[in-house]
Amino acid sequence: MPTLLTTTLLAGPLALASPAAADPSPSNVKAQVTALQSKLDTLNDQYNTANSNLGKVKAQQTAVNKQVSATQTQLTTLGQKTASYAISAYKGGDVSMMSSMITSGSADTFLDQLTTLDALTGKTRDQLAALRSAKAKLIAQQAQVNSLATAAQTLVTTLNTSKSGYTTQLAALKKLLPPGSLDSSGGGADGPSPDAPQAPVGSSTTVKYAYAQLGAHYVFAKSGPYQVGFDCSGLTLAAYRQVGISLPHSAHEQYQGNPHITRSMVQAGDLVFFNNFGHVGLAISNSQVIHAPEEGENVKISSIDSMGFVGAARPN
Repeated sequence: MPTLLTTTLLAGPLALASPAAADPSPSNVKAQVTALQSKLDTLNDQYNTANSNLGKVKAQQTAVNKQVSATQTQLTTLGQKTASYAISAYKGGDVSMMSSMITSGSADTFLDQLTTLDALTGKTRDQLAALRSAKAKLIAQQAQVNSLATAAQTLVTTLNTSKSGYTTQLAALKKLLPPGSLDSSGGGADGPSPDAPQAPVGSSTTVKYAYAQLGAHYVFAKSGPYQVGFDCSGLTLAAYRQVGISLPHSAHEQYQGNPHITRSMVQAGDLVFFNNFGHVGLAISNSQVIHAPEEGENVKISSIDSMGFVGAARPN
């Protein structure tokens, strides 16, 4: 039987800020934009984690449903066999039994036949009892998994609704800023800017991939390609996909599921985490990281220490 996934409900939607009502100066609005983008980044990763959990629960639903169906099929088949044995043993009452004695040739042979038949029906009854018990346990497990699935789906829906609210408010705040106030990091829909930095000679496949995405748009819940865009964990997921390593689409899960390393051990290709493990980037050295920042920005290079380092991991 599959082990039930324990789904821990993540923190609920963060309260929306009041958009620059008191002080609409560019510096104040930009500060609000930065704060809101940080919250949105956290919310995005909560959504990705919740969506990943939902996928796992749905897979468990499928597995349990198949087991319930298979057990029911076995019950039906054995039930039919038991009925067949009973009919053979008792149909016709004494006349049938006497006929069996006559055709068997002797009372001893007849008794042997009855003993064998009784053993067969007894064994089948035991099997039926075991299957009924197994089915009852599966039905209980099925109810638990269905409950988890409902809770996981509700969380995903709630987080998605909250994300829409944040995105709307962020767009309103950005309209209050002068053009060019926020870094878009070059690039665009078709490919990196011609003057975008190139990966150093000898770089790993993951690092080369990250460099090739510089300038791609940040797009929530996406993992490329360049023309589609990335969110933070989508970029690292896509980079490691190039070398056959599968990472979950969640910064939290990428940290939890890989060996941890210290700040001093960070090297090109490692996963580096920020914002209470709600943001992740790919290290290109011990001091810099390529990451998909947040709504309205593009994939870029940043200093690791300027972003509030909280941890690192090295997939293998």
